[in-house]
Amino acid sequence: MAVPKPTSPLEIAAVAVGAVFALFIVVPLVPLVLDLVVGVFRGFFDVIVPGGRTYS
Repeated sequence: MAVPKPTSPLEIAAVAVGAVFALFIVVPLVPLVLDLVVGVFRGFFDVIVPGGRTYS
């Protein structure tokens, strides 16, 4: 399904606000989400693998 291009000034402003929201709110959260995923992955394998990783 194709997304229609914004035609009115109000629609263009809404697209601009959405882009700013994505830039300043969503993008800074990406490292936190990746850190969470990596932490869960490491924690899972630290429990499963005998001996696991030693944090010294």
